[in-house]
Amino acid sequence: MTEPANSTSLLGQYAGVKERYPGHLVLIRVGDFFEGFGDDAKLLSRELEIVLTARAADSSGERLPMAGVPHHALETYLGRLVRKGYKVAICDQVEDARLAKGLVRREVTRVVTPGTVVEDRILPGADHNFLASLDLPDGAPGAFAVVDITTGEWFDGVASSAGIEPLLAELASFAPREIVFAAAPAVESALRAGLKREFPAARLELAAAVPAGIAIPPSVTPPPNAPTAALTAATNLAAYVRATQPRLLSSLERIAFAGSDRRLALDARTLRHLEITRPMNPDDPGGATLLSSWDETVTAPGRRTLSLWLRRPLADLPAIRSRQDAVEVMVAQGAALLGLRSELRTFADLARIASRMASRHVHPPELAALRTSLEAVGRLRAWVERAPAGELRRLHDVLVVPEGVFERLAAAVPNAPPPTVDSGGLIRPGFSPALDALTRAEADGLVALEALERREQDGTGIRTLRVAYNSVFGYYIEVTRPHLAKVPGRYRRKQTVAQGERFTTDELAQIEETILTARERRTGAEAEIWEQLLAELDEFVPALHRLSRAVGELDTLATFALLAQERGYVRPTVDDSRALQIRDGRHPVLDRTLSGQFVPNDTDLDAAGTRLVVLTGPNMSGKSTYMRQVGLLVVLAQVGAFVPARVARIGLVSGLYTRMGFTDEIGRGKSSFMVEMSEVADILRSADDRSLVLLDEVGRGTSTFDGLALAWATLRHLHDQLGCRTILATHYHQLTELIQALPGATSSHLAVRETGQDVVFLHRLVPGSTDRSYGLHVARLAGLPPELVGEAERLLRSLEASGVSLPGRGRRAAPTRYTQAVLLTSETPGAPSAAEAALRSVDPERMTPMEALQFVTEWRRRLMAERPDGGA
Repeated sequence: MTEPANSTSLLGQYAGVKERYPGHLVLIRVGDFFEGFGDDAKLLSRELEIVLTARAADSSGERLPMAGVPHHALETYLGRLVRKGYKVAICDQVEDARLAKGLVRREVTRVVTPGTVVEDRILPGADHNFLASLDLPDGAPGAFAVVDITTGEWFDGVASSAGIEPLLAELASFAPREIVFAAAPAVESALRAGLKREFPAARLELAAAVPAGIAIPPSVTPPPNAPTAALTAATNLAAYVRATQPRLLSSLERIAFAGSDRRLALDARTLRHLEITRPMNPDDPGGATLLSSWDETVTAPGRRTLSLWLRRPLADLPAIRSRQDAVEVMVAQGAALLGLRSELRTFADLARIASRMASRHVHPPELAALRTSLEAVGRLRAWVERAPAGELRRLHDVLVVPEGVFERLAAAVPNAPPPTVDSGGLIRPGFSPALDALTRAEADGLVALEALERREQDGTGIRTLRVAYNSVFGYYIEVTRPHLAKVPGRYRRKQTVAQGERFTTDELAQIEETILTARERRTGAEAEIWEQLLAELDEFVPALHRLSRAVGELDTLATFALLAQERGYVRPTVDDSRALQIRDGRHPVLDRTLSGQFVPNDTDLDAAGTRLVVLTGPNMSGKSTYMRQVGLLVVLAQVGAFVPARVARIGLVSGLYTRMGFTDEIGRGKSSFMVEMSEVADILRSADDRSLVLLDEVGRGTSTFDGLALAWATLRHLHDQLGCRTILATHYHQLTELIQALPGATSSHLAVRETGQDVVFLHRLVPGSTDRSYGLHVARLAGLPPELVGEAERLLRSLEASGVSLPGRGRRAAPTRYTQAVLLTSETPGAPSAAEAALRSVDPERMTPMEALQFVTEWRRRLMAERPDGGA
């Protein structure tokens, strides 16, 4: 992979590799270990929890830190390093230490990074493992290129507009594990900060200068009309793959260039809020998500396909209907669908096996699994032929075994191959007459060895005598101590061990030479045939990738059909309207986990009629759940799946935008309210008249009047300017009165039943608004001290009796039920001032002198600030 690490000393070799691979952890093969030295050793010891030792650095006696891992466990430790985001260069011995003249020659044979691993034990399960490249000019739209080298899939495109956020939104659905980025100096630091925020687990690296002459493979070259940024992103990505996995570059294939395929826009925030593939709570990694609840796939490609489809729904009517047609015809197959899924279960991960073949990291059993899978392709194709509708027509044409692959595997790979390439028995007997002859010679030598052992036992009378082998001393005759007196004079001592002595003889030495010579030649011949076989299979890698994708798509469609059969899901009507009409819709995740206990609800939105709903209801009544339900049903409909509802009509949605939860970003100097406003601003910039916007509690992070004003202005903008379908959940019940002047807006609420002090949440959506939040009931359920809740109830009754003034609605003399934290003003007749309310709420007996002084000083400051003359 690189020039040899030649030097006059091991540490010199190591230093040379470190110089050529800056920023890499370097592991160098020393005997049976891969070692790191200096700062690398300290890091290895800390991250892998292994012993830190030292060795002499030079003749002065100075000790250099050293830490290492056994060569047979390298992949296990590499996996831990890669998951922590490290980039590792592996420097291996490339000549037999026994034959080396002087220092063993070593070369960097692998560079392992989070986005370029292909080994099964290092990869994060069956999910995609994306490597991304970004280029962000100053003042122009950024571009991206994304690849999963383990499946050969390449995606690229250009952001919808200039700036960091549009580029991050394009990247969100891929969730890359490693990102190489280039940016104009003016935006580089801001881009890095944005990447850390949205992809905290990804390894980031500033793109290096690409050497002249680096070409992008034709299969992934951007379109001729693509901007310079797209070419730069693709070039940087191709250069990175060439530097780390050069054998895989030619097998990559573009799946889509953004813009050429119409997709429902889901940014990172929406993916997180809707819990598509990851739970919103990072402390609950096992929490239910749409993917985990719907993953009934039976193949690794199926799992990847389902995950990617859910993160990248369609916005193309013919493509959506094609998938729906396929699901519908599969549902109609009834029990025969189980037969298809049974056939799919026999399939190995074809794409990743193909990539490991190309990168020369494949294990022999994987080729046997590939052969078995290819043998089943014909049965899949026959099943699809019975129901050639929609997407199944295309899959039928792709489900084809590349000519010559199966025949080569059947001829060369044994039925039960060894676990590793150096275990022997790698090639099927009969494939190579020359190899068969060497195998027989080795076997004949082993037979002679067994005969020798029996003769020596009979000749010496030592029944415990045995002939054995180890890699250091070769073959030997072992005699235990009680029988040493019986050893013949022709035995030559070879080694003394605790339990006896080990010897050799002229005959044993001759047989040993025959065996080892035959074994060495057989091993060399096997390795040569193995490499020749893999080289012959290289040309089929792209075709195997395509076949694997077809298997994954068929598995995903079969999963949609199975769920529709088992759960009674219906085919939604997806059309070009602006309607969003759902009857008895159910939450796609909770419907499965609650097992029939979920309360269904309707949704009615239409750009021509009611396009905006203000949703009110008590805490814990299910407002957020309902909004997520609507969003997830749209995602599933545009993925091509059937949905949990009685009837569903989805007017094509171009983008789905959400604002939910309540978080801050202290590291970026943003309060929770600032984060909320930034999210709303992003939505207003991105949404169009075909979008669906779901807003949960806009304006709650500031003073009540400020928040209410912002919520009202946001609502008006969505209604008047964008005209998109919107659901806004709020505890500002005043909004339900304000929207009465908007022709396309209405209000709904989640009902409750109140019995004394008990509240039953019915989770049923009904028209109109509510005037209660039941916050005290929730506080009581949460376990707040009874005396605290009692005091809150007394304060609430006092506030309710005082009345409130609504912004822009005039004064209300009559008492109004208090439902929100709307501050009382001195303009309200009979209402106590804020200072009076504050005085009533404190207990001077429980205040320290300092607390009392601070209380008085603060309220004097507030009262002075409220005077028109500033207190002068």
